[in-house]
Amino acid sequence: MRSDGDKARAGQGVTGERFAGDVLLRLAREGWLVVPPDQASRVIADLEWTLKVVRARVRRAELSRRLRDVVDCDVDPAVDRLVVDAAFAGQVASGTWEQALVELPKYIEAFRIAGGRR
Repeated sequence: MRSDGDKARAGQGVTGERFAGDVLLRLAREGWLVVPPDQASRVIADLEWTLKVVRARVRRAELSRRLRDVVDCDVDPAVDRLVVDAAFAGQVASGTWEQALVELPKYIEAFRIAGGRR
């Protein structure tokens, strides 16, 4: 068992990995992360798509929080489903969506540098 308790989990995803945007940026800037331009383009496209999905999920979670504050018992089933889905996703992700919004742009920039596309 770790002596640092829950502090070890801060900033970790569901599987326990930490974000590494700053590390990737540093490696790219110092020339240690180098990838062929075509490979970098594919990675960047995937990361941009992922960032778009994360932004949408964060927006839905925020909408869900707002709806819970104002909704009474007579709610449309589609709205109810949105609230439940967003609440579940927020619990599973445990705050990592917001951290991903900060880190994914760093990944994108690192691969732009690494692929020679500043």
